[in-house]
Amino acid sequence: MPLIANAAYFGTTGKLEIGTDEYTTSVTSCALVPNTPKAQVTDIGGGVVSFVGSAMWAAQITFKQDWATTNSLSQQLIAWHGTSKVFKYTPAAGGKVVTFTAICEAAQVGGGNNTVHEASVTLQIVGQPTFAAS
Repeated sequence: MPLIANAAYFGTTGKLEIGTDEYTTSVTSCALVPNTPKAQVTDIGGGVVSFVGSAMWAAQITFKQDWATTNSLSQQLIAWHGTSKVFKYTPAAGGKVVTFTAICEAAQVGGGNNTVHEASVTLQIVGQPTFAAS
């Protein structure tokens, strides 16, 4: 059995593009999270059958709010609310690029005193993300 190498990385050099714009400098976290439906049935003879459905993905994005810059992510998410956009997320420089279509939602406005105002959104991904070399 071959030993599979592991190229773990420390997340410091990612990139996030939405359409033709790049939002890397505002994003502090991006994670694609699957939610997989599961079911288990026990028949009258005691046999157990397990089922696993297709993963339904969501993009969890945290970013620094910006209300001064034209086309900032804060402002664009409000403008795009309810529309589908193509996202390209590169978790690490030189790594795979994950492309997905997500339905945009408006995010939080404002926050606590003496802090950098961040906002987080969880966007539903349409279909499955695709993975390709960068």
